[in-house]
Amino acid sequence: MNLLNVLSKKFKNRASAFGSAICFIAAVSLFIYTGAAAQTHNYETSVSVIAANGEYTVSASSNPHWVFAGTTGHPLSNIKKAAGTDNIGNFHSISFSWKADNAYDASIRWYDQSPVVVFSLTTAKKANHIEAQFPAFSRFPKLDYHSSFADDVFAPQEFKLNKTSTPWLFFDKNANSFIISPASDFIVSKMTGDGEQSIISGLNARLHNLPAGFTHKTILVFDHGIHQSWKDWGSALRKMYNRTTPANDADKVLKYYGYWTDNGADYYYNYDTTLGYAKTLLKLKARYQQEGIPMGYMQLDSWWYEKSIYDPNGKPDADHKNPTLPSGQWNRYGGLLSYTADPFLFPDGLAAFNQRLGMPMVTHNRWVDPTSPYVKKFKISGYAAVDPAYWKEIIGYIHKANVIVYEQDWLNFLYNKSPEMASDLSVGNAFTDGMANACKADGLNMQYCMAMPRFFMQGVKYNNLTTIRTSDDRFEPRKWKHFIYTSQLGYALGIWPWCDVFKSSETGNMILSVLSGGPVGTGDAMGKENKSNIMMSCRADGVIIKPDVAIVPMDISYINDAQHADKPMMGYTYTKHDNITTNYVFSFSEKGQHNEQVSFKPSQLNVGGEVIVYNPLTDMVKKQRANETFTADLNANHFAYFMIAPVTVSGIAFFGEKSKICGTGKKRIAEMASSNKQLRVNVRFAKGEDRVQLSGYYTQYIQVNKGVLSLNKEKHTFTLTLPAPENGDSQRVIFDTKKM
Repeated sequence: MNLLNVLSKKFKNRASAFGSAICFIAAVSLFIYTGAAAQTHNYETSVSVIAANGEYTVSASSNPHWVFAGTTGHPLSNIKKAAGTDNIGNFHSISFSWKADNAYDASIRWYDQSPVVVFSLTTAKKANHIEAQFPAFSRFPKLDYHSSFADDVFAPQEFKLNKTSTPWLFFDKNANSFIISPASDFIVSKMTGDGEQSIISGLNARLHNLPAGFTHKTILVFDHGIHQSWKDWGSALRKMYNRTTPANDADKVLKYYGYWTDNGADYYYNYDTTLGYAKTLLKLKARYQQEGIPMGYMQLDSWWYEKSIYDPNGKPDADHKNPTLPSGQWNRYGGLLSYTADPFLFPDGLAAFNQRLGMPMVTHNRWVDPTSPYVKKFKISGYAAVDPAYWKEIIGYIHKANVIVYEQDWLNFLYNKSPEMASDLSVGNAFTDGMANACKADGLNMQYCMAMPRFFMQGVKYNNLTTIRTSDDRFEPRKWKHFIYTSQLGYALGIWPWCDVFKSSETGNMILSVLSGGPVGTGDAMGKENKSNIMMSCRADGVIIKPDVAIVPMDISYINDAQHADKPMMGYTYTKHDNITTNYVFSFSEKGQHNEQVSFKPSQLNVGGEVIVYNPLTDMVKKQRANETFTADLNANHFAYFMIAPVTVSGIAFFGEKSKICGTGKKRIAEMASSNKQLRVNVRFAKGEDRVQLSGYYTQYIQVNKGVLSLNKEKHTFTLTLPAPENGDSQRVIFDTKKM
């Protein structure tokens, strides 16, 4: 076969997870795409197709050299090359056609600046079902370890390849990795194959009645570093769907400490019987105000509206959820009858209650019960509302009651009990599009709960889906690992993870919730709240002091867990100010583990030079090189958390606000920059705060331009008591290490 080289283009990618520049070099031919010589530690990508047998090959030349190959099983025609620009970036592509049970058009597209390949398959004619599978790889890197998300409630991560709509992750002991997943039609997609002999991305077998011109897409990414591959994958999908990751304070649920009444809270289907539900919550708010505990919003769970006696499986056993309280449509555990406040609880309605409460609310919803009047009024498919008029009505109702976030729960049952979601291309989209569009029209954001991985990926379409539950009800240590692994999926797609309600006295839960970057909320009964723990999370005005990004697993934890090593789990996150990145590591062991010692190198967090590893709970300080191993024991509660602060060029390592979980969060430390002999910090204050205590590490000498400085010369640590500014809401502090 003659090769006609028609294009050769060199392009450079952004730095890899190891700090090395990644370079892509592509050359294009009419039938085969070949690459020029690879550079050290860099990728070289090439794509080829063979017209005679339908074979297609994607090569990623690096260390290691990876090849992904498959075949259509039919001769190819209409082979064309192209180049252009889309949302992901500048690309090269090859397209081709073949005939089988349908006439198919396909393309393979790869990018100048990203280690991303996108595959597209289009049906020329409408079809009840299609047999084509593209891509279907029979040759690919045989990496030792696999990971995906189960087709189950809250999308639990597993070290196996689940055959559902989920990303498949492959990796080795050196954290070289690739991810392949659907890139469209997430509700009806399905990954198949065994990961040993085949990898196939396509559609589930129940799907039928595809329209002419239907196109399905798949995405493949590969990189050095597991976390880096997740970043590549998420970034590409977000760009494809014009999705922006919301700021970590994008709405009041993300910005403020809140109060929750869902499963695990003391006031979940429960209240003070001398007051009633509404007055119990009003009194709780008044108590928090008296105690000086800020509260930015309140969540109302499924108890607030009218439900049926039928459980998710249609059995009439969901009556009288709490038998110690009066019966009624509110005190049931079945499907939705009417999305309006139960008059027994709120005789004047939801909006009137909110006026007395005086703060925004989050409201929960379930599935539409088959006996609901909504079934006759609107188009309902199984348990799922697919009628825009339904969404307009219910969202309009809660909008008038100052609801700012709509929480759609029971998504796994909504899918499983609505068969048309799997068989009809339009139904799943009608359900999620209708919800998102109605919320957007009234200025509400959304939260998904009990989502399968297909709903996580579907969520990339909606910029007003700001949060998603990534672990089971009632947060607790045995759910920490699930939470961190599934947070990786949610955050990659631009959705902040929510751990669920817990009690304020639970320090480990509070730390991990703050480090998630998502919502922080507790559900204590009056008198059981722990103010000191709550105030570890936020300022006096309730604004949460949090990291820049969600906590996700360290690469070494993926490898340890895949190898069934008896080692504590480690997740990490960070804040970044100018050129100063402060990392936070949370580590824990699970029940049955014997190893209670955490061990890592700060360099695994992409930091170098000298660092201070600081334990805010014990005040332990250790100075070391980033490439040296740090080792410590977990505490009596089987967890530990550490701040890894770089020793800046000024000779100072800054810990931020003392007594806060994320001391360097930008809601407290607005700016930080270091130069020779100086560290400059801009400190934010909330209304009513009279002082803030800052802390850090110094090497030899330190003085400051304001506040009261105290030194621990033995540990080389300092504490600065900084008064609130007389005017404005911030103070600029200059630490100087030059002796006068």
